[in-house]
Amino acid sequence: MILSSLVLASAGGGSAAVARADAAACASGKPAVLVHVSGLKRPSGKLKIGIYEAGQYLKRKGTVNKDTVPVHSSGPVDVCLAVPKPGRYAVAIHHDLNANGGRDMNDGAGFSNNPKLSLTNLKPAFSRTSVQVGAAPRRVGVVMQYRKGFSIGPVNG
Repeated sequence: MILSSLVLASAGGGSAAVARADAAACASGKPAVLVHVSGLKRPSGKLKIGIYEAGQYLKRKGTVNKDTVPVHSSGPVDVCLAVPKPGRYAVAIHHDLNANGGRDMNDGAGFSNNPKLSLTNLKPAFSRTSVQVGAAPRRVGVVMQYRKGFSIGPVNG
């Protein structure tokens, strides 16, 4: 089941909020992940954010929660996603730059704990990306990474 989220996007010092179903989980202190996405390459496309448990990590239809958020700014974006209970979870993000629904060479990716990605390591292990979520929301920062020639890294790095 897809659960929606609270989205806060800051652009040019201002902020805009779009309340969705999971806003209550973050506001009331229930188990959730507040994902802070930074380092976006361009203010275009969509962010596809998924939360995974160990056994279903990066598997098709394996998310415990997911959301798709339009990108209107290169500034940071905060997205709150509820989780079913306290435990270990990993965040995976795909920045679909042209919003075509596919995975293109210019698209970006990011994971919780910000592991270094490479052309030969596009899917880091759950043990490297998982975080402990308790009874209250857990803030997790994710810096997006994009292809740069024969390497992958943050836009400003």
